[in-house]
Amino acid sequence: MIITGGKIVLRAIEPADAKLLQNMINNETIEYMLGGWSFPVSSYGQTEWMRSLRQDDHTLRCMIEEIERNITVGTVILSDIDYKNGTAQLHIKLSPEYQGKGYGTDTIRTITAYAMDELRLQCIYAMINEFNTPSIRLFEKCDFQREGVLKRRVYKKGTYHDVFIYSILREDIYGNRQ
Repeated sequence: MIITGGKIVLRAIEPADAKLLQNMINNETIEYMLGGWSFPVSSYGQTEWMRSLRQDDHTLRCMIEEIERNITVGTVILSDIDYKNGTAQLHIKLSPEYQGKGYGTDTIRTITAYAMDELRLQCIYAMINEFNTPSIRLFEKCDFQREGVLKRRVYKKGTYHDVFIYSILREDIYGNRQ
């Protein structure tokens, strides 16, 4: 199944995506903006990681592909999908050359609508490093609200940083009718 937005489609990860995924994980700027950490990933390591992927009812991993030119611009993940409580965490990564062009906005709106309309989730949340201003602006543009702060949760370049928690609820989108 392909999930369609206005400018993008969300599709399954394919073996041909290995190089793009490897480039994004090895990109120092992208890695700095995200939580956690990573070691450099080789072509072999990327291929082995992709081979290890298994169907998981609690994680949805998609590649973001521009409709017009069939160019893959990034990846989006819904993780920790909790069907009982109706929640999931949203992660998005765009290649630097595709940032600021509307792909992130369309992707977040598309995956959020899919999560709420098809998976019957009621809350989508994201954890964003305090210094990741582009992501903060992106999620706020998509009507996510800042709910809280996890103090000194991420260690980057010799300093501990806060992490902001953003979320959107079903009623934020549909009102109280659902």
